[in-house]
Amino acid sequence: MLDFDVFVPRHPIAQGGRLEGTIETFDLVVMTQTCDIAHGKVASLLLCPWWDLWRFVEAVKAKGENFGSDLRESLRRGNLPGYHLLNEVSQDGIEFGVGVVDFHEVHTAPLDQVKAFAKSAGKRLRLRPPYREHLAQAFARFFMRVGLPVDVPREKVKKKPG
Repeated sequence: MLDFDVFVPRHPIAQGGRLEGTIETFDLVVMTQTCDIAHGKVASLLLCPWWDLWRFVEAVKAKGENFGSDLRESLRRGNLPGYHLLNEVSQDGIEFGVGVVDFHEVHTAPLDQVKAFAKSAGKRLRLRPPYREHLAQAFARFFMRVGLPVDVPREKVKKKPG
């Protein structure tokens, strides 16, 4: 979805606290499973920002960080948890370059709002199998990570003892 408005809270919301924030506009990918939407199992949809790869690289540089060719290659290989690379596409007269889905900033929106927006927007891109499942798997891998308090020491796997 292009140019979709999302409410972004200014600070964490405490129980009974006042809700303050801004409306920001994003290009988004619907992350909620299609089957859950089709069978009426959800009232709101999970959404993640989509960035044109080169706009993403420039935004990272503007923060004083580097996103050079080595990191871009890691992204391409699926080795950067929190991000997923989508190939360029030309579908139904709509064209997009290579893009990055960012799992670090997840939004929700009511299903009816998203449906109304999609209907008014007309043509839109749809991720097809197996690319849709590949994206869902990358999203799941990001959120299922488990950090251990103590890892197996490197020297234990470098060479056989004795």
